[in-house]
Amino acid sequence: MPSSVANVLVGVCSVKFDDVDLGWTSDGVTMTVTSELFDVKVEEVIGVLDRVVTDQSVAVALNMAEGTLTNMSTAIPGSVLDSVANTLTVGGGVLQSGTLTLVGKNPAGKNRTIDFHKVNPTGEVGVPYKKAEISIVPVTFSALVNPADGKFLTVTDATT
Repeated sequence: MPSSVANVLVGVCSVKFDDVDLGWTSDGVTMTVTSELFDVKVEEVIGVLDRVVTDQSVAVALNMAEGTLTNMSTAIPGSVLDSVANTLTVGGGVLQSGTLTLVGKNPAGKNRTIDFHKVNPTGEVGVPYKKAEISIVPVTFSALVNPADGKFLTVTDATT
């Protein structure tokens, strides 16, 4: 199962989940694309004639620089944020689902926007609380494919 890992945004970038501004990352963004392939073979020929993609998955990992309740509720699968009581509960909630937009710099230093059709938070979340250190919120989002066109995301680089 081949996979490709790329540092698609260098440095900090802005994060929006379902059009809610989550602030900035503390560093770059890593995207992993995993593809399952089928080797096409026939008895008459030794070797692989062709390869066909049979399945794909896309995940993006980032560290949100602000340890807010909103950011934690976005990162922790099934968590529930009560903004009136200013509380976050973990457990008993439904898996969050929404669009994801990341805006930052590409490796060449130009503006890059990555728009995901739909994602779910799927990774482990460990938020450190240490004296005189910021509490970053690590999050991994797994992309869902758009059933209308079969695409997970769109990456757009600025031309200037």
